[in-house]
Parts: sequence; structure tokens; C-alpha cells
Amino acid sequence: MTRTILVTGAQGFIGRYLVRALCDRGDCRVIGVGRSPGNTTRFTHNIHSGGGERAAPLPDALVPDGPNYAYVATDLSDAAAAARLIAETAPHIVFHLAGSLRDEPFDRLVTNNIAVTRHLCDALAAQGAVLVLGSSGSIYGELGGGGVPLVETGATEPIDLYSATKRTSEDIVRIATRAGGIDGRVARIFNVVGPGQEERHIAGRIASQLTELGVGRRNGVALGPLTAWRDFIDVRDVASALVAIGFAGASDIFYNVASGCETQIATIYDLLVAAAGIADPALTQLPGRGVDIARQVVDVSRVRALGWQPRVDLPQSVDDVMRYYLELETKA
Repeated sequence: MTRTILVTGAQGFIGRYLVRALCDRGDCRVIGVGRSPGNTTRFTHNIHSGGGERAAPLPDALVPDGPNYAYVATDLSDAAAAARLIAETAPHIVFHLAGSLRDEPFDRLVTNNIAVTRHLCDALAAQGAVLVLGSSGSIYGELGGGGVPLVETGATEPIDLYSATKRTSEDIVRIATRAGGIDGRVARIFNVVGPGQEERHIAGRIASQLTELGVGRRNGVALGPLTAWRDFIDVRDVASALVAIGFAGASDIFYNVASGCETQIATIYDLLVAAAGIADPALTQLPGRGVDIARQVVDVSRVRALGWQPRVDLPQSVDDVMRYYLELETKA
């Protein structure tokens, strides 16, 4: 049976990797959805490379090249447009990754994280489809600061407007599922690492600065505190976890998507410095953010029970991020 799969946010960082994983299955008709026009060469965000800011190029492995993929530009904040899309495509599974990120204006957070989720739930209510919402591990806030593992059945405590809107979108999916309209599942994604990621994420930010330092465009690296502990997971493992959640006969709604291992940010820095081949770079310490969380330990037993396990270890993931930047520098 060939299933029709819809991926919102398909041209974003995680979306690109998920599309690739789905297309590689060979048993899916994959339809990517996003606000921006379709392209086969870049992500929708910018990075710093070659001495300036540019659209982040796609790694070669992510370029869509199969007959089972199509892209549709649609504004899902328009309820009627969302309803038409669902009616026309009749998807079996929808992976909903589109949304606004941290630090974006509040009205965009509300529209893109809350209203769009509601529109999709309403449009899917008569379809009986699976909806997998891409949420965030940040909805737990500081609850894991003492080292207690974060579990899906535990409390949540968002500490900024972004995580508050993600938690609200989770509630919308939960309510729609309990009402019997959809088969909803929520993937709480933690700290993602991988080639092409935005530089608001720590590995991309460090790799960009180290590359600039290596070619003489910087004198050192400037970063916030490196003392926090996080659960880092490779973006390819995130994609495979989402597939497992979407395709399995899941009995739960909420799933933590993480590696299950905590790592200090200083380790990420050390791994990237080694991958860049720079001996003892000058490091300027910047102040941390007011909402920084000291520690996160994540329980991933639910997603592992679906038969999933991470396959890309952290040294490999970080090395791939650094290689991405170094290769771009040689092409600049």
C-alpha cells in the first residue's frame, strides 16, 4: 500500500531530513508543504559562510530527486487553504513541523504555532489520519534541573512564550484526539545537531565561528556559558524517530525525541574545535540568556518501545556539522 504523507515545514531543517527519510522508504507519496516557494538547493534559513550571510545550502544527500515527492506552497494560517489542501491530498499521515521559532514576535508565535495546528486538526477531523506534531523539549522548562529524568507523563512548565505556544499546540492535538477526530501524536524534540542547522543552535553557531577563525576572518570565538547539560540528538535520528512515531500503531500521544544521554555544552565545543583542527582558540565568554536551563535528562523509553534507537553518535554528528562549514568555505 502506498501511503500519502504530508510534511509541513518541509523545507526547514528537520523537515528536509524527514522528507529524505520518507522518500527513501519507497512506499510513500510525499507532499511537502511550506509558505516559501519550492527550491531544491537550500534551507529556508540563513547561515554565515564565505565571509557573509547566505541561504544555508542543502547537503547533497538532501536534494529531492525522486518521483514520489512534490512540494506545494500553502499558507496554513488560512483555515480555508488548510482545508483545501487536506481535501485535495487526502493524507494518511501528516507530520506537522511548520511553526515559528523562539524569539519571533508573539503574534507570529500564536498564528504559526497555535492557529495553524488548530486548522490542521479541524481539516483532518473527517479523514481519520495520523497527525504527528513536532513539539519541543523546552516545554518541560527547568523541571529536570536536578537531574530527574523528564518523562512524558510528568509535569510541564514552559518558561518562555515560544515553549508556551508549543505546549498549547500540544493541547490542541490532545483535545482533538480525545474527541475522536484524529489520531494525534506529539514528538517533543530536544536539542538537534546536524549539517545545515541554524546558528541559533549551539553546534551551528560554534562551527560557523571556528570556520571564520580558521581562515583569518575572526580572532577568536565568542559564546555564552558552556556549563549547561543537554540531550543532543542527530537530525537524522530525529527523522527516523518521527517516522517510527507516525507509522507505528502507537498507543500513546506524547513522545520524547532525544538520545537519552546528557552532554555538557563544553563537550560540543571541544569536539568541534578538534574537528576544525584549531589549537586552543581564544574564547570570549558572553552572558547567558535569562531562560537558560542548567540541566536536562530525558527519558526516551516510549520512543524506544516503538523499535527506534539513535544511530548517529554525537562525535559523528558534530564532525558532520564542522565538515559542512569547511566544505562551504572551499566552495566560496
